[in-house]
Amino acid sequence: MKEKSKKYNIPQEILYSVCLSSWELCKENLDKFAECKAYYTETFIDEAIASVREARELPGILHNRAKSKEVHIDLQLAARQVMDNWQLLKLYINKAFGKDMAAIKLEAAGASIYTRAALYNWSAVRSLADVAGTFIRNNKEALTKANNMPEEFQTRFVADGDKFIGLSMAFGSITMENQMATQLKIDSNNAIYETAIEMLKDGQQIFRYDAIIKRQFIFNYLVSVHSGKGSASFSGYITDEVNSPVEGATIQSQNQKYTAIADSKGYYRIARIAEGVYNFNITKPGYQPVEQSFIFTAGTAGKEDVVMKKQMQLVA
Repeated sequence: MKEKSKKYNIPQEILYSVCLSSWELCKENLDKFAECKAYYTETFIDEAIASVREARELPGILHNRAKSKEVHIDLQLAARQVMDNWQLLKLYINKAFGKDMAAIKLEAAGASIYTRAALYNWSAVRSLADVAGTFIRNNKEALTKANNMPEEFQTRFVADGDKFIGLSMAFGSITMENQMATQLKIDSNNAIYETAIEMLKDGQQIFRYDAIIKRQFIFNYLVSVHSGKGSASFSGYITDEVNSPVEGATIQSQNQKYTAIADSKGYYRIARIAEGVYNFNITKPGYQPVEQSFIFTAGTAGKEDVVMKKQMQLVA
């Protein structure tokens, strides 16, 4: 089954958060949305929210892969046991038949198949178990003669072969189920993404003259908020008029929420600043204080250098 591509390029948990928050925002502005398009009703929005939650509850791709890996490990162990049993059978064949005849008997027991089976070719391992099992049944008397092959070996060989065949069938079924489950997950995510995008575009049109509210209906903006990229940062150098670093200069927002101190090179950095416009005071004894406004955009890292002038010293 060829997997359809995802129409969203963000982690699915972020997709769910963005879709849920955007539909809640739509509900808060339902009267305006209903004026735009009649199908915007509380029921319509509630169904959209339910679709997002249903998509989120579907088994994820990682969950499906983990299940396959567990069965794959069991399958490898079972295959290894079939091959180990065949190596024992090889010893019994070499002992039971003369040198000239042993090569012919080994080929009849699946020697050429073993080469491919050793590469964990599931089809080859199944064939090896079947061919070798038939060989043991047809040559049991010669193999067990003179206490060569134990009587119980045949039973063990067949049981281990049947175990591998059963696991290989289960693995095939799980692989197909996982492919279908993964595709269902992607289809469901694509559906809620497309529905949310259509609603967000309507929201941008409805609030086209209100920049603040309009931004809340921009998909990329919502992604930045829900992915932890809703904050900004900025850094720079604080120097004097001759470009020497002003070590120890303090830069602080007027609300006193954000503060940094310049290092020996005059460098400062403030991280995780909420989007907006802020006024900062830059101070250090012996220098004239500086007041400067900075604009911060979500998910960006800005650079702002500051020049401070030394205060005039009064002569006694």
